[in-house]
Amino acid sequence: MRYPDYQDMDEPLLCFIYLNGGSGFAVRSRTVYEPLAELFGLTQADQKRSRPDGHAGVHWHNRVQWERQRLINKGLLDGSTRGVWRLSPAGIDRASLVLGIC
Repeated sequence: MRYPDYQDMDEPLLCFIYLNGGSGFAVRSRTVYEPLAELFGLTQADQKRSRPDGHAGVHWHNRVQWERQRLINKGLLDGSTRGVWRLSPAGIDRASLVLGIC
């Protein structure tokens, strides 16, 4: 199966953190990969596929990590704590709009 495009991952990732991050709107990185893969209908094999560039690691994890970096660059995630994915105030606003909570 083909992985989703980065822009198609923006809102689902923001909303996952919003809904699962508690009052601090933050989750541990390890909690993100599988639920996001399930949302996009990826199989276990899709989730475990090696990176196509020959570097060590899992392609799906690498793709989600790049999406995280894109959201940091857009100002929607706070990247200040290693291993913790936290919504910025702008990310909270965006996720709440997407979810229709505001």
